[in-house]
Amino acid sequence: MVFITDKRILIVEDEIIIALELEYRLKAMGYSVCGIAATGEKAILLVQETKPNLVLMDINLRGDMNGIQTADIIKDDFSIPSVYLTAYSDEGTISQIKSSKNHDYLFKPYAERELQGVIEKTIGDE
Repeated sequence: MVFITDKRILIVEDEIIIALELEYRLKAMGYSVCGIAATGEKAILLVQETKPNLVLMDINLRGDMNGIQTADIIKDDFSIPSVYLTAYSDEGTISQIKSSKNHDYLFKPYAERELQGVIEKTIGDE
């Protein structure tokens, strides 16, 4: 089911194939994708330029910052929430997520309805 929304989402994912597949899925759900970044530094620049409602953030990124550090900066500086997307479900990763400023996450691979549910939970009432 496709619905049209004015919610803008930034994808931060260093694997381009995964990022493009996620973009396709989001657009099919009716969301607007305002950009794709592979590094934390690029993500912060895109947030500044595009003002998304939500950032879908991979935890392991190229560059000097990981996704958790990047998401915390985005939350502090722009008040924009992030949802973490990760293939890692180990105790250390979960602990890092819980101590961050953003607590929503999905483990890869995730179902489309899980993705849509966490998006709506995070920004549905904006």
